[in-house]
Amino acid sequence: MNWQRDIEVLTPLFNRGAYQDTPEIRVPSIRGMVRWWFRQLEYQFLSTDEQQCRQQLAAIRETEKQLFGGVHGGAVASRLVFRVSNVRAQLANPNPPTLPHKQGCQASPQAAFAPGARFKLEVFSRFGDLPSELETKAINALEVWLLLGSLGLRANRGGGSVWPADGSAPKDSDELREMLRKAGLTEWSVALVGLDKKKSTEDLRATATDTIKGNTRRDIFGSVSPRLSSPTKFKVIRLDDGYCLLACAPSLQALRDAERLLTTKPNANLWQALGNWNYILP
Repeated sequence: MNWQRDIEVLTPLFNRGAYQDTPEIRVPSIRGMVRWWFRQLEYQFLSTDEQQCRQQLAAIRETEKQLFGGVHGGAVASRLVFRVSNVRAQLANPNPPTLPHKQGCQASPQAAFAPGARFKLEVFSRFGDLPSELETKAINALEVWLLLGSLGLRANRGGGSVWPADGSAPKDSDELREMLRKAGLTEWSVALVGLDKKKSTEDLRATATDTIKGNTRRDIFGSVSPRLSSPTKFKVIRLDDGYCLLACAPSLQALRDAERLLTTKPNANLWQALGNWNYILP
């Protein structure tokens, strides 16, 4: 296996290591994101029968360990090597806010790479060739991460929106739908928001950060305390018609609930300005 992509980051990238004032494009962060999407692709097929579900989860953990490595039940080295090269990125100046829909201290400006950062990602196998089924699963996880996922802080709210920069990006919603289906995404729901509104990437990121305050509907938007990652995710993408928000969630009902809550909440001006949500999956 040797998967390669030139990647552009369309929005500020808040990805750092030990030094909080120095952004980086970090391999461990990319690996973690791809591994997360690998699980989501596998979880789509879990049985509703409790015993069968436990067996499936055990099989998923074993497959994940074969690909990404692990220590539980005996240490296993990763079969996949992630390599970042050809980094072309400028420091944002001034530091962008993590919450661009707000003013003042709550906006929390942090060190980031400016929009337009580029890098090459190569993922290849070691310790011999991967079985064809494992290779397909690894490639599908990489493709879905690149189309639906992001990188770094605020990755679920429009930060670090990665996108293909080598001519492989989808041109329109139909091509995006087919690419996701080809990569094995069947149960997740995906919608495009504001494609015809000609908004800037920063306007779109500001909208993505303007969700629901507090822990209301943590099953849709997650929560700060207790810490729960948002099941509903937003990123900025670029099609031939321009930039828009991509929204995705594990089920159609969850995404429709997110649309209803965001477009009817108090001060919903940013969301209402983007118009109707165009559902492309399922």
